[in-house]
Amino acid sequence: MDYKAFALKYRPQIFDEMVGQDHVVSALKSAVLNNRVHHAYLFTGPRGIGKTSLARIMAKSLNCEQGPTVTPCGTCRSCTAVVKGTSLDVIEIDGASNRGIDEIRTLRENVKLSPTFSRFKIFIIDEVHMLTQEAFNALLKTLEEPPAHVKFIFATTHPHKVLPTILSRCQKFQFHLVPVEKMVEKMKKILAAEKMDIEEKYLYAIARSAGGSIRDAESLLDQIAPVLQERKDTIDVFSFLGIIEEETMNKMVAFTASRDFNAALEYVNKLVAEGKDLGVFLNNLIEHFKNMILFRLSPKAFKDLVYVSPQTKQFLAEQTRKISVRDILRLVDLLINAKDLGRKMNSVRIPFELALIKFCYKPEADPEPAASQTAAVSSVSASVPVKPAEAVPKPVKPAPAEQKPQIKKESPTALLGDWDDLGLEEDDVPVKSEPAKTGPESAESSAEIEQCEFAKIKEQWPRFIAEIKKVRMSLGCNLAEAELTALKSNVLRITFPKNLAFHKEVMERQKNQTFVIEMLEKFYQKPLGLKYLTSEKSSAPVIKPSAAEVSAADDADNEFINELLDTFEGTLDTSSDHE
Repeated sequence: MDYKAFALKYRPQIFDEMVGQDHVVSALKSAVLNNRVHHAYLFTGPRGIGKTSLARIMAKSLNCEQGPTVTPCGTCRSCTAVVKGTSLDVIEIDGASNRGIDEIRTLRENVKLSPTFSRFKIFIIDEVHMLTQEAFNALLKTLEEPPAHVKFIFATTHPHKVLPTILSRCQKFQFHLVPVEKMVEKMKKILAAEKMDIEEKYLYAIARSAGGSIRDAESLLDQIAPVLQERKDTIDVFSFLGIIEEETMNKMVAFTASRDFNAALEYVNKLVAEGKDLGVFLNNLIEHFKNMILFRLSPKAFKDLVYVSPQTKQFLAEQTRKISVRDILRLVDLLINAKDLGRKMNSVRIPFELALIKFCYKPEADPEPAASQTAAVSSVSASVPVKPAEAVPKPVKPAPAEQKPQIKKESPTALLGDWDDLGLEEDDVPVKSEPAKTGPESAESSAEIEQCEFAKIKEQWPRFIAEIKKVRMSLGCNLAEAELTALKSNVLRITFPKNLAFHKEVMERQKNQTFVIEMLEKFYQKPLGLKYLTSEKSSAPVIKPSAAEVSAADDADNEFINELLDTFEGTLDTSSDHE
């Protein structure tokens, strides 16, 4: 007998043999049993999951001599004709090659004819989305009010390409991808019928590679069967099919979880030597780490994974104890970047290895240079001639300069105010270590120095405000409304009255703070910080600008007006008839 492919030989012939489409099967069986069969059905879903097979089973159930029944006999004249594809009453049409209006006109003429020997005349149109718009329009009337003896079953992988007018006249069923466990179960039945034996891990690898398509899984199994018949060893099976087995990915997960980048790099070299596709391996590895994140964050979703074997689920659950979710996310980002860089470089290996090194390598774990390396460096240094005139300059101690403010670790303020205002953490602020000063005398002397500095600053404060007004009149006026209250850790405390909180908000803007700090350093010849506060009082002494100050600020009037307009989101009225 001629050889028959597994996908054809073991094609389901009854409803109970359908794999992974229980929701559709139960609905169609109920319709047949209750005599509520619709005149038009639309089966949608990915390729290779049983749409056409279920359409044929439905046709046999309706036309079986013992039916309509949910268990067609498979031996009557109608059933055998459907299986062989010779039935005159079950007409299968390929929508891709019969997509024109002429073919649909022919179909409309055939619809009028009664069945030859069956109960119904059934039209199965595969890839119905390939029909032209004219063909769809020609089919509309017939599809809406067909003769009682006619049933339509459409199948498509792109339901969005079908006209809404057609969709509204059909009962639509969405087919799902087949879970891995059910594909493995189906392949075990095929192997038992063929009297063959394949390890379960290879069946899971085939099912994962099929991507939810039962037909692809059967085709891969059909491809691997002769290899296993010729020799029992299955070393090259995965390379033969281009499949990355779960065990290979599990080893890389173990190396990265333990941060053993030496073993990881050696394993990458081994994969390359074996001819593995690193691009496919990288995709599968990213998916593996995604499953580890699911185990930590959503155990139920991890348990419901249909494309991962139980053994691998157990392994990934154990590995998640060695690595945090944050580290897994960082590793996934590195691998995705390596994948993108690999496209640009036309080589996945180098970015992949660098990603592993970046994740696993710890700078603090730098090994000390070996004695041979130290000797080599010394010999190289000794071989370089040194000119007698050249001398190494001795370090010169810098002359004592004016002390600059130091930002201590425990200080709550920086040059621009609190760290929270800057969006920084305490670790982001540079700390300069200083010898600790203890004793009441040192504290008192430090307070006295700070008080003297504050007195000098406050004495010159009106002049500083005048300088500000020359450049930014609005900021100078705002500062004039406030009071200079204290100096702590070289940070000036400026207090606004409670009723002038809006002035405080304006001064705290990043642009204005930067400007005032630069003016402070320029005027007082030392860096100073700023912190704006609000008092409980509702009024404050006002320093009004003198006539000379107003005259000097004439050039800044336009800028001041623009700032007011920006602040209050207003517009300038230039009409001449206003009062």
